[in-house]
Amino acid sequence: MKNSVKTVTLGLLIGGSTLLWSPYIRSQPAGGPDIVYHSGHIVTIDDNFTIVEALAVRDGKIVALGSNADIKALALGATRLVDLGEKTMLPGLYDSHVHLSFGGGGNTLDLRHVKTIEELQETLKGEVTPIPEGQWIFGRISETSFPELKLPTRWDLDEATPRHPMALRLGFRLWVVNSLALEKAGITRMTPDPQGGKIARDERGVPNGVLREPAAQRMVGRLLPPSPRLEDETARRNVRAFLRELVSLGITSINVAGLRPGNQLRWVQDSYQRWGEELPRMTVQLQVRPGSDGHDDIEEGVRDAIRDIEGMSFHTGFGNDRLKLGAIKMGVDGGSTSLTAWVLEPYPDGSRGLNTIPQSAFYPVAKRAHDLGWQIGIHAVGDAAVQMTVNVFERILRESPREDHRHYLHHVAIMPPEDTLRKMAELGILVSSQPSFTYDLAPNYEAALAGKRLETNNPQRSLLERGIRMAYGSDHRPYGPIVAIWAAVNRIGRNGKVYGPSEAVSVKEAIRLHTMGPAYLTFDENNRGSLEVGKWADMVVLTEDILSVDPVRIREIGIEKTIIQGEIVYSADIPKIARFDDGVVWTVENLPWK
Repeated sequence: MKNSVKTVTLGLLIGGSTLLWSPYIRSQPAGGPDIVYHSGHIVTIDDNFTIVEALAVRDGKIVALGSNADIKALALGATRLVDLGEKTMLPGLYDSHVHLSFGGGGNTLDLRHVKTIEELQETLKGEVTPIPEGQWIFGRISETSFPELKLPTRWDLDEATPRHPMALRLGFRLWVVNSLALEKAGITRMTPDPQGGKIARDERGVPNGVLREPAAQRMVGRLLPPSPRLEDETARRNVRAFLRELVSLGITSINVAGLRPGNQLRWVQDSYQRWGEELPRMTVQLQVRPGSDGHDDIEEGVRDAIRDIEGMSFHTGFGNDRLKLGAIKMGVDGGSTSLTAWVLEPYPDGSRGLNTIPQSAFYPVAKRAHDLGWQIGIHAVGDAAVQMTVNVFERILRESPREDHRHYLHHVAIMPPEDTLRKMAELGILVSSQPSFTYDLAPNYEAALAGKRLETNNPQRSLLERGIRMAYGSDHRPYGPIVAIWAAVNRIGRNGKVYGPSEAVSVKEAIRLHTMGPAYLTFDENNRGSLEVGKWADMVVLTEDILSVDPVRIREIGIEKTIIQGEIVYSADIPKIARFDDGVVWTVENLPWK
């Protein structure tokens, strides 16, 4: 290890050496640490970004950090020594925006592999052949398969499925349906757009089959046959498999951006009771939908949302270090790549997106949640959506002041007005940002935005410079903090173009925003987010040194080991666990590397 490696100053001298040692350990009977990780490049992410060679763990928490000699000297006969082989270790990575996969949809066609309209048509022709005429078909396709917003239309689907009513889902914001589906739903040229939704039309005003946002999708969706009931055990195992995949990406904590009361919360709790020690720590946002994203009648939506919040009987923070309640989640607009993010300046087609929860509905629900002690985390992509949300937060905090509320916004993808940014900083409103959007959705952003709005899209540097606290998350695939860190530093799109380099952040800043940033967002900065005495020993070992590698190569860095509470829960050299093969039930007791 290089001489530049520091030994953290601790205030306790042992054998003439200074080391960081927990008062908790000093109060215990004589005994050494359970585990010592040594001979590494351990980046602590403390206030000084200190780098040490070794750390010691006892009862799942860090009790000492320093040089190899100092920390290894603490080991006793029962202490396990783990040689890091000069590899870089970071605090466990924290994803501030994850959506869980429960599975289900047994009658759904998975068409996410198709890349062109022609391939979609050919695939559909083969899939529908054995299906009786007139039977509904529902499928999923990837939004990124159709860059620059060149989406399939009803007429494209008609060529493949003229005799089956069909609906295809592209993410949460878009559906494409064929002519027979429109006919059965009674959607014609004369059908008005529903509140909070949009029926896309061609130049003649004829619906083209694209339905934007749930309010429009419900017009067709209510005709679809119900999906087969998802069995409890299947849901639990699907959750476990998905979370194990996140662990393989170095993720040790997640903030789930919205679960509904009922089966989803029960499945998650059951999964953590059975397998919690091998899964990332989870904070769960409670999803309520008072607006057009959940109701045709907005007044009814407000009543339902408030009833859900009051019915929980708990509020933010209830739970434990493995699984706890986070913020109330609502979404006040759509997404910019579907032209439904609510914006102040129009898109190329003249529209301004959609406000899915009007202020008259958002205020009473947010106010009630705030008064009951909840943190609030809001989906707000467009600048108009951010402006409205911040103004409502300002009113609520003026009427009911609360210290350290930590209300936050998901996304903030289109740069808000300067006055709104100032209010966010003054009010302490945080942002959960998704830097990988700059990579994954770049061609669609380019089709939807132009000029300054494109250059400052998905802003990072501007928010930090104004004193707005941020946290990084994924939202959807590609999951993985390493991809997000690479995207935040390089601002390179899927098409190879660089978008707004002035909004880039440094590697150190990006790492902090995927560790300490989310920890602060969920009130966990005192127990995770950095490698310091008293915090959980949640860590990740990388295949390369992220601080010295060429920044363009950051996304090539692999995860060698993921460690939760001091124990290795993922190791890249165990192929079976890396692939999450079915048929092998791993528990903490029989993990093959223990």
